[in-house]
Amino acid sequence: MKSTKILAVGFISLFAVYGCSVSDTEDTSPDQAESEDQLILGKGSVDHAGIVESTTMMLTSPIALPPLDPNLDAYNQQDPFKIGGGNFRAVFATNLAKFDGIDGKTDWTADQAGKWTARMAAGNYQVIDTSKPCNFNAPRTYLEIERSTLVGQPHTTCGGRMPNEDALDVTANFLVRGPAASATDATAIHDGVEQATKKSEAAFPYLAEMN
Repeated sequence: MKSTKILAVGFISLFAVYGCSVSDTEDTSPDQAESEDQLILGKGSVDHAGIVESTTMMLTSPIALPPLDPNLDAYNQQDPFKIGGGNFRAVFATNLAKFDGIDGKTDWTADQAGKWTARMAAGNYQVIDTSKPCNFNAPRTYLEIERSTLVGQPHTTCGGRMPNEDALDVTANFLVRGPAASATDATAIHDGVEQATKKSEAAFPYLAEMN
């Protein structure tokens, strides 16, 4: 059972800055439309979807407010498998230390922190092992391979991220409580949101019914 510790206020404040930034009206300028059309050529701006909140939580500079932070677009515009790590490692390291200190103690070793910041600064992707099991009805795979690697233990799941997993809780516990912590143990922290209004279906295209 998860503890009643809630990080909802902090997460909601963070999301409020980023959310709903695009108007419902079709007011895209010609320059914006051209940029989006040229994404295949490496132009434009798309949020990386590898590690959850890799930019909005882990990359934003403490002295700059999103979405004005220049790190965000610069990171998102790079190939997620070959990012120029030298440009972002210091910011990732600063923010990891900030999250690690939220609970008043250091949960990341220097070696673990160094490996993770180097990984995120150079590539934003998830590792999947198709030889391991995936339980769609009780998903517990998100960051399992990455966490296991950091603590020196063999992973037991397929990794990746399934649609119904509470990935933000996993991310919060990972950053604040270290790679050895899970989002389901007795002292886990959570954001107060356990799942989407309706869960995704287990068959392709894995979409939930409309509300």
